[in-house]
Amino acid sequence: MECIALGAVRGGLGLGLGLGLGRRFVTLRRLENLSPNRTSDLLRAQDNRRVGVLTTVTLLFVGMGPFFGLRYYQMGIPSLSYSVLVTMIVGVVVVVWVRRGGNAATGGGVVTGALLILLVYSNWCSGGIGDPNFGWLYVIPVLAALLVDARVGWIFTGIVFMLALLFWFAPVYGIEIPDYVPVELQREQSLANRLSAIVAMGVMLAALAGQQKHARGLLERVNNELIYEMNQRTEIQARMVRSERAASMGSLAAGMAHEINNPLTYVLGNLELLQGYLSADQSESTNSNRQESQLMISEAIEGAYRVASLVRDLKTFSHTSEQDTARVDLARTIDRAAKMTSNEIRHRAELEIDCPGDVWVLGNQGRILQVMINLLTNAAHSIEPGASETNAIRISVSEREGRILLEVSDTGAGIDPDLIDRIFEPFVTSKAVGFGMGIGLSITRNVLQAMGGTIEIKYSSPQGTAFVVTLEPFDEDTSNSELEKPSPGSRVERKGRLSVLIVDDEELVLRSLAASLAHHDVVVEIDGREAIRRVVEGDFDIVICDLMMPKMTGMDIHAELLRQCPDEAHKMLFMTGGVFVKEAEDFLSSVGGRWVEKPINFGELEEKIWNRIEAIPGGA
Repeated sequence: MECIALGAVRGGLGLGLGLGLGRRFVTLRRLENLSPNRTSDLLRAQDNRRVGVLTTVTLLFVGMGPFFGLRYYQMGIPSLSYSVLVTMIVGVVVVVWVRRGGNAATGGGVVTGALLILLVYSNWCSGGIGDPNFGWLYVIPVLAALLVDARVGWIFTGIVFMLALLFWFAPVYGIEIPDYVPVELQREQSLANRLSAIVAMGVMLAALAGQQKHARGLLERVNNELIYEMNQRTEIQARMVRSERAASMGSLAAGMAHEINNPLTYVLGNLELLQGYLSADQSESTNSNRQESQLMISEAIEGAYRVASLVRDLKTFSHTSEQDTARVDLARTIDRAAKMTSNEIRHRAELEIDCPGDVWVLGNQGRILQVMINLLTNAAHSIEPGASETNAIRISVSEREGRILLEVSDTGAGIDPDLIDRIFEPFVTSKAVGFGMGIGLSITRNVLQAMGGTIEIKYSSPQGTAFVVTLEPFDEDTSNSELEKPSPGSRVERKGRLSVLIVDDEELVLRSLAASLAHHDVVVEIDGREAIRRVVEGDFDIVICDLMMPKMTGMDIHAELLRQCPDEAHKMLFMTGGVFVKEAEDFLSSVGGRWVEKPINFGELEEKIWNRIEAIPGGA
């Protein structure tokens, strides 16, 4: 019965070891999931797992070891009893060393080796392969794999295999293995042997189950880390796009200032001359002066619209939603890019553009503009200034196999052959140090890929370079344009007087708009709260409201009217001098085409007013 009791104790130890390992793995996995998703954390978690398993094994052995030592001593095997005591001491010392910063894998290897030596000696003292302890040798390779790694587990598997063969063949070759177990306990020994084998299998299964849970936890960790890294990469890419856009803005600033100052020169000059004419004696005014005044007014208007167009192009480039896609006029976008880079190009090459006027693509206008500016700037920088009449930068657009092809070529110095295969990688550039970070083409490729486009080098040589961009053509059937459309049967006659309320915080803007809409009944208001009161108490056909005002924004007025009188809120048309916050951008997207940009083209404003009137059920 003593052997049965000993087998039961060993069985309890084995079951406790297996369940302890399983619980330890689950606990570690939960703890690891709380850590940041970093590779160093994964390695640290692996070491923590080893330390946890090592501690669990040592504590269980130390807890049960004294009983083993006592039983062996009572059975007349004091050397085996002392071996148990030495193994306990080794285990405790190793655990203390590891927990104070020692290498967990090394400590695990030492404890596994100590247990293997103890089991071999135990089997040698109690009959060899027939000893109940022999089943515990099967646990050693699994323990080695858990405490160190799979490679060491395989090594211990080979060692245990060789030991099993040695114990098996020892009697065949006349090597006697002593058996200190009393004869009267042989029957119980046989039962204990079987119980020990079953327990050993249970330990392995429990340990493997725990390892599987731990492996699943590590896979989840790696998966979470990959997701995190992908999100980080997307964010970094977006930041690089914005950074490159800002850098391009800086390099284009001088050229844009030149393009704006030129028309401002004759706008201001003409206005000052007109002021002089008006202050002069009217009797001295001649027909020639009147004709000259009319010409100066026309030139001033043309110059002001030219400045407005440049500012609008700059705003499109600098502030655009990263994800929105819509129908983009490619010819118009190329023209904008050409104007914005003209100061970079004019002293280096002639710009030749071959683009039909009816080419529409699906994409993001600001991003396509950024691509064009990057390509034109790179082309210009590849040509030394001073010989513009002998160099050229060419833009050609064509259609092939259902795709729009845009080719940008130059007669510059070409790309270094050593860099051409890596030219789309970040921070690869053929420019001199200080003249570029080498991220423009990388960003260009990423931007195009996000819109379903591509870019590749057609050729590069000392005589020039050509890039080919492919874009997705716009399909009318897939358009989801939110431009407001008249309600069925709501077409109204576009004549007659309308009752119009104009809300803006700038008195000069109010005065100008009121004068331009003098053919309607116009009321102006500078205060948002008062404007709401007027709308609620009055009966206006249309409400024209500035979007961004200091005290109460157009968005606030719209929200309040939606709460008090929703029908009046639908009559609102918004004006904006620029959208600089996400809230305003989202709001304009939600109201479709119900807004106009400042400076306002009064013909466009009149068109927008009647479109809004026709879109309201019932019309004016």
